[in-house]
Amino acid sequence: MPWALLWTVIAAAMAGAPVSMELIDAGPVVRWGLPIVDVLGDLVGAATVACLVLALVVLPRRAEPSASEAGQDHAAVSRFHPAYERALDIGMGLAMVWSMLLVVRMVLGYALAAGQAPFSPRFGSDLLMYITRLELGQYQLAGAVFVAAASTMLIVVRSRAGLLIALGLVFATLVTKSMTGHASGQTSHEAATSAMIVHLVAAGVWLGGLVLLVLLAGRLGARLKDAAERFSVLALACYGALAASGIASALVRLSAPLDLVTTAYGWMLVLKTVLLVLLGGAGWWQRRRVLVRLRDSDRRRDFVWLAAGEVFLIAAATGLAAALSNTAPPVPDEPEPVASTAEALTDYPLPAPPELATLLTTWRVDVAGMALALGLAVIYLWVRVRRPVKDTGGRPWLVGRTSAWIVGCVVIFWATNGAPGVYAPVQFSVHLGQHALLALVAVPLLVAGRFGDLVRDRIAPRSDGSAGLRELVDWTPRSRVGQRLAHPAALALLGAAGFAAIYLTPALGAGLHTAPGRLIVLTAAVLAGVAVALPFQGRALGGGAVAGVERWVALSVGTGILAGLALVVALALPVVEPDWFAAMERTWGTDALGDQRLGGRVLLAVVLVLAVLHGALIPRSRRRSDGLSADRDAPAWQRARSAPRPGSS
Repeated sequence: MPWALLWTVIAAAMAGAPVSMELIDAGPVVRWGLPIVDVLGDLVGAATVACLVLALVVLPRRAEPSASEAGQDHAAVSRFHPAYERALDIGMGLAMVWSMLLVVRMVLGYALAAGQAPFSPRFGSDLLMYITRLELGQYQLAGAVFVAAASTMLIVVRSRAGLLIALGLVFATLVTKSMTGHASGQTSHEAATSAMIVHLVAAGVWLGGLVLLVLLAGRLGARLKDAAERFSVLALACYGALAASGIASALVRLSAPLDLVTTAYGWMLVLKTVLLVLLGGAGWWQRRRVLVRLRDSDRRRDFVWLAAGEVFLIAAATGLAAALSNTAPPVPDEPEPVASTAEALTDYPLPAPPELATLLTTWRVDVAGMALALGLAVIYLWVRVRRPVKDTGGRPWLVGRTSAWIVGCVVIFWATNGAPGVYAPVQFSVHLGQHALLALVAVPLLVAGRFGDLVRDRIAPRSDGSAGLRELVDWTPRSRVGQRLAHPAALALLGAAGFAAIYLTPALGAGLHTAPGRLIVLTAAVLAGVAVALPFQGRALGGGAVAGVERWVALSVGTGILAGLALVVALALPVVEPDWFAAMERTWGTDALGDQRLGGRVLLAVVLVLAVLHGALIPRSRRRSDGLSADRDAPAWQRARSAPRPGSS
């Protein structure tokens, strides 16, 4: 941490922090305090994220049974592993510290905005207005509340579900942080915000994870080898995410390549790039050399020393990032005067009239959509090239399944970065069509890729209670309510109703007016598509096939709700979000109501076509599965329901 603070001070001096501020000077405490509190918050936040992520997917959850427990049933030995317990205790303490730092950051942010030095006579007179009425203060207050709630949960929670909720609260804090830096003021702030979210999450998992592994090396004992190998894969993914999001952020904030060597902001970016290259080299050496030695000879000292070196490099990069967030970039934060209502609402000029040529060539970078598409493609291919585990038969994986998955990723990429992403903010029909592409075209293609079956074929289950890819795809609800919700008809109902709720509730407005709201709405559309596509294609949670009758019921329920939404949008609803879609001042295309009716008709056509296709596949799938064992292909929800209850004979 002192190392990161040193780099923060050096970078702040490079940027001229001690001598100039863009607003009214609030004094040296604010000028120096903001970057220092930022770097402390980033480091503590990174460690908090890592504690939760590593507890879920890297660290062993169950302790090794003692000699007296060796003959007992494995389920009866319910003690948690010391490293798992310690990680959550550290995470709880760090979350408390982080919440306090966020409160301090909020007070300093108010001092900067009000131009009042802390402890001055009038300081704090408008603080309540700052945190309740100004968007910047609201985001900062929300972040502190989210982290405080997460730290409270970690006092008593040890279940996976509870940790996932706490992790969700921490991620929500990172989203609020991404809305309070330079990304929030850019003309292209949506791309900058998405890149910042990816950057913060990846850096948090990588930096905090390395620190945590070094601290827990002694407690892990012989399990350090497994934990280090698992974290190595996670760190590689974080490295790619950091590089991609960093490039996207630089493209948004630099006006020309010459800015890299002519501005303090550019020089700090160059230093961060050098550190990232060094980190890549250290990671390569660790995977090629250190992990091999750790696996063969249990030389933990090599791993600890290399991991500590990586921590110093990442801490330096974190210090630079904190100074960067308080340094004016070459592209000014203040957007240029808008030329149209569309630009005022969407931050982009009104696109040209849609034609075949423009639909194929129009692009706008969407960092979140790009990260989702590339991430899904990479993880599928990574599992695909692995060797099959023992006792799986060694059957070759069908090319058609791989092709379906890759095509689904391409659809996601085009729907978010291509013409649908450009025209969706200004046309209701395209907005609805974009969500339909994601939920009803891309997701069914992904489901057809049979990722769960591929993971079961290539990755062995874990025995220490941690959750990897295999445990994720094998997950089934254990409670009675969860088993009922996992029924194919219930899944189709929930998915279709969730998709309809986007357009029949205020959720659509939140997705249009804020960048976090848009990400949440897109995520909801994708999850709704998963809930609909699984039963439509006869797949159950946790693996297995769905009987033909249940598939027909799910198909009828899901199709009925989605077709009903299309008819309501096309025939009954007035203009949805009139302050947005009716205010675009488009000189081409139909008016807002006509465009909405067009969108409803297109959605109805897509729903009916997909229903016919899935309906035609049900008899074929039933004939193909006649020769398979009924017990093996029974759906997971059905197996759980028919399993004997404890105490029954």
